[in-house]
Amino acid sequence: MSANPPSSGLLAWIGSTLRLAVFFPFTAVILLVILIAALVSPKTDLYYRIARYWISWGLAINGVKVKSSGGEKLEAARHYVILANHRSHFDAFAIPRSIFHVETRWVAKRELGDIPLFGTALRKTGQILIDRKDHEQAVRELKASLNRRGCSVVFFAEGRRAPTTALQPFKRGGAAFAIDAGLPVVPVAVSGSEKVLEKHSLVVRPGTINVKIGDPIDVSGMTNDDRAALTDRVRDEIESMLATMEPRPAEQPAAEAVGA
Repeated sequence: MSANPPSSGLLAWIGSTLRLAVFFPFTAVILLVILIAALVSPKTDLYYRIARYWISWGLAINGVKVKSSGGEKLEAARHYVILANHRSHFDAFAIPRSIFHVETRWVAKRELGDIPLFGTALRKTGQILIDRKDHEQAVRELKASLNRRGCSVVFFAEGRRAPTTALQPFKRGGAAFAIDAGLPVVPVAVSGSEKVLEKHSLVVRPGTINVKIGDPIDVSGMTNDDRAALTDRVRDEIESMLATMEPRPAEQPAAEAVGA
């Protein structure tokens, strides 16, 4: 991983190191508290209320601000399937920060469950861990989650962090899950997180992450045959939102024709 001071800028590297020296111990302590809350009161949202402090303080410690719009479209009492693009680990902080009134569960790769304390906290708080290489296991886990205490589920539709700001192909699992569960799909666009923490980097830079919440899409009457069309629709809407959030390079004037 490239945490080389000269390539990242010495000051940026020092600042990031100091922030992370505070963030990681803080995270270890609060994850333990979250785990205890989930064990003591598994049928309530106590753990999530504590997790909100982790998110808010985690962003503040790292000098990251979140600007969002559209959160008012989601009702606290309803459940949704949220499909978002993915550029940085900080997306997992920025998205819930934008919709604190909505309790969320996350679909994450199974390997995260092996991380000491963090993995245990993921499992005990009901996060959905799937094996990307085992499609049948992933389907079983997603279906099993339908029977747990209701909440909104977040998918990173690209499956992993994108290497550039260009949208990658979307997986269809989120759309299939929404149709099976009968839950509205919410497109969410995230911009700027790739500047806070680049892929394959350990240097966290203060900055602003912008999040835009799209209109919920009703899946009533849809079947698994509609999952491809629903996935494409969500991708188009996220791409459209990103186009309004990120300035595009000015078009270059066409070169004069030779001999004109």
